[in-house]
Amino acid sequence: MDRLQGKTALITGGGAGLGRAMALRFVAEGANVVIGDVSEAGLRETTELIGRLGAEDAVLARRLDVTSEADCQSAVQAAVERWGKLDILCANAGIGGAGGKVGPIAALELADWERVLAVNLTGVFLSVKHAFRAMQPHGGAILIMASVAGLHGAPTLGAYGPSKAAVIQLMQTVALEGARYGIRANALCPIWTQTAMVDEFVNAFSGPAEQVRQRLVAAIPLGRMGDPLDVANAALYLVSDEAAFITGVALPVDGGHMASR
Repeated sequence: MDRLQGKTALITGGGAGLGRAMALRFVAEGANVVIGDVSEAGLRETTELIGRLGAEDAVLARRLDVTSEADCQSAVQAAVERWGKLDILCANAGIGGAGGKVGPIAALELADWERVLAVNLTGVFLSVKHAFRAMQPHGGAILIMASVAGLHGAPTLGAYGPSKAAVIQLMQTVALEGARYGIRANALCPIWTQTAMVDEFVNAFSGPAEQVRQRLVAAIPLGRMGDPLDVANAALYLVSDEAAFITGVALPVDGGHMASR
């Protein structure tokens, strides 16, 4: 299990959900990881889980608010100071809606719109900016967490969907700018996955939670929601040397959903 042996990764939003799954997967493949999150409790839980793998020396946890440029720069510096370089960035931190809100565009408050874009778009930009600078001397892999909601219209997700569409275009720009430095950039576009964020969406939609879940699963040909490990496995491939000739790609991890559109 050495596909990332000797690599150092920074994972934003590493305190839960997809970020936690990626951290565990990467460490199992030999990586050192810096995990950043606004939830210190979540960081402790992820760190403890990595410790159970016998890899407590392979993780560094930092409180990280991706809307703060100082925090993003400091997290990159911490990786370089601890392990000498940064090879991988997973710009994963994101929110579904301010306060878990969903609803039509006409009912969307400006403050909610601005909060979602601050985390999901500006936060990705700041993370990528400083990781890119650290990778320029030697190359690296940047992975941005987008969504199938960034590939097509998504009613009631009027801030979330546009934020994810924007980071896909940002990823493509980074891929083109990074090629001369050996920096690859790609994005993952998951569909509904079993995470706390999706639980927030389910609770925000009208109707009993189980009926809402059934409606969401009905749009997935493989007949189930994604598992965080499904996303982590795809992430592992894209940041590994096995994907050395893949850059500028937005890969759906969606159980066949996009094939029907």
